[in-house]
Amino acid sequence: MAGETIDFGVVDQAQASSVGLPGQRTFRLQFLNERGETACLWLEKEQLAALGEAIGQLIAQLTNEPAYVDLIEFEEGQAAEPEIPFPEPPTVEFKIGRLALGYDEGRGRFTLLMHDIEGDLAGAAGFRCLVTREQLERLSRQIAEVVAAGRPVCPLCNAPLTVGTAHFCPPSNGHAQPEG
Repeated sequence: MAGETIDFGVVDQAQASSVGLPGQRTFRLQFLNERGETACLWLEKEQLAALGEAIGQLIAQLTNEPAYVDLIEFEEGQAAEPEIPFPEPPTVEFKIGRLALGYDEGRGRFTLLMHDIEGDLAGAAGFRCLVTREQLERLSRQIAEVVAAGRPVCPLCNAPLTVGTAHFCPPSNGHAQPEG
């Protein structure tokens, strides 16, 4: 796959999810195209969060409408969007090193372009797909849910907190207290 870009075409389904327990999770984007092919692209939590923010910013720029970025407040008893079962094994699978998001005016769709972390910058293998605004907004909501479902963070240093484990917080230096 070195150097080639896989054009996955128009996506029927796109999904963000995580696997594992908080603190030990791995994150992925999954796509199903109109030919029935699937892709599973692994990435870091920070990359996933940045993609969610970029989606909101791009939609806002193109439409002059507020875009969905924040996590939806669910009413009691209301479930989050269910994960879609994707056929195994995936047609395409790799860990993302770089990713880009754009808008293809000619097709009226958003473009996601991702590069394999194993490739070098000049000849990195890539993956490209096209999604609708509705799919992208749904993906943004899922990203917000997946990112928020992790471990809580320290209000002073933003380091993840692990239940049952002591936390050393440099900003507190034993004196500062969290606001609120």
